[in-house]
Amino acid sequence: MAGGVSDRVDGARRHGGQAARFGFVGVFNTGLDFAVYAACVAAGFAPLLANALAFACANIFSYAANAHVTFRRDGAAAPMSWRGYGVFFAAHLASLAISTIFILLTVDHIGPYLAKGAATVATLAINYAASAFLVFTRAGKP
Repeated sequence: MAGGVSDRVDGARRHGGQAARFGFVGVFNTGLDFAVYAACVAAGFAPLLANALAFACANIFSYAANAHVTFRRDGAAAPMSWRGYGVFFAAHLASLAISTIFILLTVDHIGPYLAKGAATVATLAINYAASAFLVFTRAGKP
């Protein structure tokens, strides 16, 4: 039976493993994001500009790392392309918008670093869903 319980269990198992690997890659990606953000803030950039620059750097790293680690298939990296990166980038712009709004609303109350951390946690599920369902699909096409 197509779409049966077995298919759902396999899908849940696959997404569970992918989500764990996504989290692993995310730790490194978040470190890069925070390092660029902190360097920009220390250099005198406004927190919102620092957030956008950090996003751009981390986004490029995230696409490559997730293709090689999170969404690899049969021992090989998931297919990557300029088109695929375009979809990845566009999908993750929603996270940038959410994190930027969150930082804008909270930076004066909790400081730039705590605001950035909270924004990162708030966008984790959006980033995984966009990657799993829009970019690195099982068919290998974005």
